[in-house]
Amino acid sequence: MHLKRRHFLHLLGTLSAAYPLARAAAQTDWDRERPIVATMRQTLEQAFAGKDMALDLRCINDQQDLEFTIQIRPFEFFPVASCFKAFVAYYYFFSTPESEWEANEGTSVYRMIVFSDNVATGAVLADTADRVLTSSNPIEKFNDFLFERVGIYSGLHTWDWTGSRTIGFRDPRYEPSGVRLVTYNDEVYSVDNVFTAAALAHGFDVLLRGQVFAKWERMQRAVQATYDLLSIPAANYRSPIERIFTQGYTGKDGVLPATDLPVGRVINDAGVVSYEGRRYIIAYLSMGEGDLAADDALEVVRQQIERYQGDSN
Repeated sequence: MHLKRRHFLHLLGTLSAAYPLARAAAQTDWDRERPIVATMRQTLEQAFAGKDMALDLRCINDQQDLEFTIQIRPFEFFPVASCFKAFVAYYYFFSTPESEWEANEGTSVYRMIVFSDNVATGAVLADTADRVLTSSNPIEKFNDFLFERVGIYSGLHTWDWTGSRTIGFRDPRYEPSGVRLVTYNDEVYSVDNVFTAAALAHGFDVLLRGQVFAKWERMQRAVQATYDLLSIPAANYRSPIERIFTQGYTGKDGVLPATDLPVGRVINDAGVVSYEGRRYIIAYLSMGEGDLAADDALEVVRQQIERYQGDSN
């Protein structure tokens, strides 16, 4: 199945069948992949081989076409750390009247994205849930939004950080189970909040191309506000993608220390980097790998992007 631009526009207006659409969105708008992409894919597969990492790399041109997708373990579950917060911001902007948006420095939404404040994240989830007129709890309401408005079937099971207003709430649809487990060193582990690289990349595709293709002005403005907030760099901190791509990025990373989970250190990052004529969506997930390994893997991604840019000019 090829998701053409006309289908993408329809998707943004009527999202309701999440996981199949996430898979469909990974297909190229072009009928034939350029030969260089096969070589890039091989190079990246070699760089990621034997490592507990996943990648979803997508190229969007100035005509809003998806030129190629390169995926490595795209549908395997990894601990999501804080990457999901990008979509909590979209949830907030979509569900809150624009006249009541509060996203300036010092607000909960700002602290959640720019400083990855976990307590602020709980506040945004709880406050936004109050605006959603269903009987579901704050975690379930956010997950419903992810499914219905972003089109991905990944979600939170809990958000129980000390001091968070979401302590005690659960979504049983996303509890660790036989189909929602993490595999590390050939062992299976139960982890509360897991996503896939494909889900994160699809979500950023919505935030990127939704600025043009979203069916409703309300949705367009919410997407744009989210994208602008995700483009604000944190002082004295650079995400893994920012360390490698010095021209700037729009995105959200997440890191968990090795002591938090039995799968070791978690290093994730998802976002968009811009080159002349194209923007590249990068969703990188890892567990049990160090910062140097993450940097090395993302450096190979950068080299392959620049290789594609050089071949295209």
